[in-house]
Amino acid sequence: MKCRTSLIERYAMAVIVTVLLGWAVVAYVRALLDSEDPPALHGLGLAITVLNVVMIAFLVGGMRVGRKKESRWRTASIVLLVGAVTVSVAFYGIDPDFGGGFVVAMIALWALFFRLPLLWGIAASGMTVLAVSVLGELFRDDGADLGLLIAFMGVTLGAAASRQGTVAQEATRRAEAANAVLAERSHIAREIHDILAHSLSAQIVHLEGARLLLSRDGDRVQALDRVERARNLARSGLDETRRALATLRGEIPEPKDAIAELAEEFYASTGRPCDVQVTGAPRELSPQAGLAVVRTAQEALTNVRKHAPGARAHVVLRYLNDGVELEVTDTGATEPVVEMGGGGYGLVGMRERAELIDGTLVTGPDGKGFQVSLKVPV
Repeated sequence: MKCRTSLIERYAMAVIVTVLLGWAVVAYVRALLDSEDPPALHGLGLAITVLNVVMIAFLVGGMRVGRKKESRWRTASIVLLVGAVTVSVAFYGIDPDFGGGFVVAMIALWALFFRLPLLWGIAASGMTVLAVSVLGELFRDDGADLGLLIAFMGVTLGAAASRQGTVAQEATRRAEAANAVLAERSHIAREIHDILAHSLSAQIVHLEGARLLLSRDGDRVQALDRVERARNLARSGLDETRRALATLRGEIPEPKDAIAELAEEFYASTGRPCDVQVTGAPRELSPQAGLAVVRTAQEALTNVRKHAPGARAHVVLRYLNDGVELEVTDTGATEPVVEMGGGGYGLVGMRERAELIDGTLVTGPDGKGFQVSLKVPV
């Protein structure tokens, strides 16, 4: 639901921005054509035509490149945006009665606030306001355009507030990511405790049974079977503990490889098969997405072992164009369910992990068994 709401909000924002930009372009072109010095192919009209083309080209180029801080085009983007503002001011000096060109300057200044340090953005806006004031006093009959100056100040305040809001959002996201890491580590610690508690207690039961059989000259075949079960449990617990510790260190294997290991571990610990099917072209996932897939598969298969003893499991991993889907199903319990001590992370933890990366988790009955379905974007 959260992912769907976010998608609707993005689409609504895109529609609003498109409508506003279309309206601004139409209004600008009409005002330019109706001005006293419209664009032409000679004289002053030619200069106005060239300035408009250069100004728009600088703005579009500056807006499209260098938006990310680590982009190698960051400096070029700043230069282009400053060029758009400069050309806009020059246009105002040639035709001071037409202030429409400053729409471009305002957009460029807004973008500059997100590409420059805050003080540099304020300085660029202040220099623009000063230039507009001087040109207005020199070339306009009525002096500086007070309304235009107020508009620039409003853009400056709005851009500064928006930039600080973006910085605050980024800080919030970093804090949420840090909290998610701490929560994941806490979960891993609890899971290691559960793994060891379950594995060791089960081993003790089997070894104690083998000891009693041997001490009473019982069936050695049964005693050997109990010892082998205890050995398998010890091996399975050790593998799970190693995997949990690897996750704690940030060593996340490829999902398809990790799921294959989980399937082998499921068979070794239960004696029941776990079929794995991978569809689509495998590709590298982000650490968060890969972790969500692997941990969900592990938790789902752990739940099958705990709550559906005797069940067979089936895992499907689908690589799609816009994401990855994981589906874990089981055939239902065929043996009595024995309640184990210790609480696992469970469905709530899987769902929370999926929502942190805009994914979705759907769970519910599937015939006699249970189904866990995860989808995460890439």
